[in-house]
Amino acid sequence: MPKSSLRFLLLRWLLPAMLLLLLAGAVTAYWVALRSATKAYDRALFDTALAIVEQLTIQDGKPVLPLTAQARDVLLVDKFDQVFFAVRGPDGELLDGEAGLPMPPPRLPKEVWNEGRYYFDGRLDGGPVRVAALKAERGGKTFTVLAGETVVKRNALVREILFGMLLPEMLLIAVSLGVVWFGVRAGLEPLAKLREELAGRSQADLRPVTTDVPDEIQPVVNEINELLNRLGHSLDAQRHFVSDAAHQLRTPIAALQAQVEATLAESDQTMQRQLLGILAAAHRLSHLVEQMLMLARAQPSLAKTLPLVALEEVAQAAAEDWLPVAIENGIDLGFELAPCAVPGNGLLLREIFSNLIDNALRHTPHGGCVTVRCGIENDAVWLAVEDSGAGIPEADREKVFERFYQSPGGSSRGSGLGLAIVREIARQHGGQATIDRSPELGGARVTVRFAPT
Repeated sequence: MPKSSLRFLLLRWLLPAMLLLLLAGAVTAYWVALRSATKAYDRALFDTALAIVEQLTIQDGKPVLPLTAQARDVLLVDKFDQVFFAVRGPDGELLDGEAGLPMPPPRLPKEVWNEGRYYFDGRLDGGPVRVAALKAERGGKTFTVLAGETVVKRNALVREILFGMLLPEMLLIAVSLGVVWFGVRAGLEPLAKLREELAGRSQADLRPVTTDVPDEIQPVVNEINELLNRLGHSLDAQRHFVSDAAHQLRTPIAALQAQVEATLAESDQTMQRQLLGILAAAHRLSHLVEQMLMLARAQPSLAKTLPLVALEEVAQAAAEDWLPVAIENGIDLGFELAPCAVPGNGLLLREIFSNLIDNALRHTPHGGCVTVRCGIENDAVWLAVEDSGAGIPEADREKVFERFYQSPGGSSRGSGLGLAIVREIARQHGGQATIDRSPELGGARVTVRFAPT
């Protein structure tokens, strides 16, 4: 199901309601405008009919309408509309005026005529007209006086009133939508700050979230803090279990090694060959336990302010442990170190070098080369260890970072934890470990790049 923006979700609910409100306002405004225009101009039309009625007289038993040309101009001339009149006798015969001016509907109820007048809409020469009908008694006879006009100024007044009422409503809707758009943006600002705080943390930082948020979002923050707290306890329990187990295994393994070495001195040649195999297995087991202990130490913990650690010094310290091993195996162990530093734990960073050098020495044949490098590139600190061995197939370059994984057909007798430890420590320090082929030595090159500080 596609996700919707909260801003668009609010607008989706608000906009139809506002449009319905605008439509209802338009209908109401049109009705009010039409009613107001009709009342105003109907009164003027009635005054015209009334003026004609006042001129209607009976002379010699016949109706006479003595309107001069000047009087007709005064009554019938209008700036916007055409004005018409008609006078009809008791039988509907035309006595004077416009013959096409429509009569009111026949058989109207008596209560419809209000004070002898009636207003209605009609058509004249195909166009709409508004007509006022007025009944007058002269000489015992009933006459009907009609005054009509076109509807140009009525429609103009309706439009003016309609626009005058709708324009503020449309502006109000536009302002409301703008307020919703920017108001939601402002309302979501605490969520953006919360996202930035969480995004800026490493996987090792499980401190409670302290960003100020509105009351409606505070329960979510509380649940996040509870989750971080439970996760911290779970990681601590896991790390303590591995650490305790490794510590408990150290003592019996050391005792086993001591017993085997003591027995070697008192055994014959045949027994010594068997005991050497047992001793080699005990050494591998001891190395595995040490690796497990270091992996437990490298697990994420609560972030603290860490000091800057000079990587070139850490690399030189690690070299002291591995130079004898390199000389014993006839491997040229070289260093190309540029001054650089990262905030972190010096012991863990030294473990990165130790594991990478150990791994490189294990996979480099007699007479080969291993080079350790570190430096700064684009404000980012990096370190790398490369060798002249067979390298790591591209398909296995991600798998070798998994715990206890070893490349098929490999000759190494390691524990399979070294590169996993390297990646874990690199992540804890905001870095990333990758593997490619060394362009100079031809073997594997493992590089750790730290985020710019």
